[in-house]
Amino acid sequence: MTPWHYHTLFSETFEVLNGTLEVGLNSRVSWLKKGDRVTMKPNEKHYFHNISDDDDCLMQVTVSPGNKNFENALLISKGLAKDGLASEAGIPKKLADLALFVYLNNSKMVGLQKIAGPLFKYLATRAIKKGRLKELELKYCRQ
Repeated sequence: MTPWHYHTLFSETFEVLNGTLEVGLNSRVSWLKKGDRVTMKPNEKHYFHNISDDDDCLMQVTVSPGNKNFENALLISKGLAKDGLASEAGIPKKLADLALFVYLNNSKMVGLQKIAGPLFKYLATRAIKKGRLKELELKYCRQ
């Protein structure tokens, strides 16, 4: 489950291709099934997670305008998971890698999680300076 968050640089449109997706958007919660879609505009608080009974939830996400950092965040996350460097939920095991993921996908936390924002910003900046982002991009992202 993703925590409540928002993005400032783009909107996200989720279209469910298979399964059931729970989506919180501002103060409303919806359950989307195959063929349903929802768009989160910039600065709209949202979360989502799979609530399918026995199936994975397959969805298509469209980011508008397109954002290379967001795409790289997903590629890095997938690569880390494949290499055993992320939890089953896809969360990077190294805190610096998690901070880079949050930085790349322009996630802004809300509520109590907002407290972690300055720490994540510091860790991401430090990881970039140490070359960790470049290392991850070279390993997992198409150049």
